[in-house]
Amino acid sequence: MNARRTLMREMNGQGLWEGTLSSSALATATAVFALSQVDRNANGEFVASGLQWLVRNINDDGGWGDSPESKSNLSATLLCWSALTLADGESAADAVKRAEIWIRETVGTLEPVDIAAAITKFYGNDRTFSTPILTMCAIAGRLGSDGWTYVYQLHYEFAVLPRWLFRFLRLDVVGYALPVLISIGLARHRNKPASCPLCRTTRNIVTGACMRVLRKLQPKHGGFLEAAPLTSFVAMSLAAAGFKGHEVTTRAASFLSEGQRSDGSWPIDTNLSMWVPIQSVNALSRIHLNQDASKV
Repeated sequence: MNARRTLMREMNGQGLWEGTLSSSALATATAVFALSQVDRNANGEFVASGLQWLVRNINDDGGWGDSPESKSNLSATLLCWSALTLADGESAADAVKRAEIWIRETVGTLEPVDIAAAITKFYGNDRTFSTPILTMCAIAGRLGSDGWTYVYQLHYEFAVLPRWLFRFLRLDVVGYALPVLISIGLARHRNKPASCPLCRTTRNIVTGACMRVLRKLQPKHGGFLEAAPLTSFVAMSLAAAGFKGHEVTTRAASFLSEGQRSDGSWPIDTNLSMWVPIQSVNALSRIHLNQDASKV
């Protein structure tokens, strides 16, 4: 009964529950990097405060986790390490040194081929996560002068196909991955074109159509799934592909700049209006079922 009363007290006047996500090193790193790639001059204040937050919130072991309270992990640490290529000053330089020690201890080396192999091994066949991480590392120069070699070429040309054809061709592309498929695939193509002339020509031909698909997928507020990391990966990739001034890119950047918190950080998502009520209702249902069971 105490749990039920607590949940009911937290309900607002609209009959909903609200919540706030923790600040995220991963979201902050990707957001500041994306904003810098789109327009460093216009977004300078957002970038500077975000970088300061990353430096302040490095873990004692030299890495970063998904939140300030989380254990360090390779994905977040690589993204923060890449974002800090934008930073100046002794504190940022010290954070970079500590991060590189952590990466060496975790991966065994700072060699691009080993970093790419470690990320790929961790995520396995799911390139939805490994490819964006390696893309940001490549843009930041953390994978060397030929960093795009380590970024898998996503077949963004398939985005122009009807969705039903995805199943027929056994293309396992979920809806939320399409913005990543298009933007990162395009960035890889522009920076490291395929050796196959037919592939290059086909991708050049469908680029305009793919950008129109991406524009249709983007909500009016500019954020894909209202998530800073996903939106950031799209924005930085489009900028790397030569689309800094495109409507999709500028709207994504606006979404990111509006989502920065006063301390310089970003959360993973900005809107919990659906998730929190669903979890609260589920909790109340379980409480009710448990009470009924206890009466039997």
